[in-house]
Amino acid sequence: MQESNNMKIKECVLIEAFKCNMNESVIDVAKKLRKITLRHIFVVDDNDYPIGIISIVDINNRVVAEGKDPKILKAKDIMSKPIEVIDLEDDLEKWYNEMIKKNHVMSPVIKDNKMIGIVTIHQILKNLK
Repeated sequence: MQESNNMKIKECVLIEAFKCNMNESVIDVAKKLRKITLRHIFVVDDNDYPIGIISIVDINNRVVAEGKDPKILKAKDIMSKPIEVIDLEDDLEKWYNEMIKKNHVMSPVIKDNKMIGIVTIHQILKNLK
């Protein structure tokens, strides 16, 4: 792999961020996941900053399997946290190494402390070639 020459995350193509607010009900989160047919959704705070992630497995394990009432639980109650957040101006090679080390395939990207998309390890790798 060549040197990144200080390339930034902004060189990558971001994919659309599927997200929910931390105060959304678990039922609404489950409906969103069903509608978009994805396995994960990012949780953002009231300022649109990513603070967690919820997977279908989280809903199963933290709600259904524990017999909890999904009508009263909020996204913030079942999300996995903390999560790694990447700034649009961050170094590409640094995040490639971080994602490989932690076995992550995607991470939320922020600009001005607001979530603007998701970068995948594949996109980072394409830009490091």
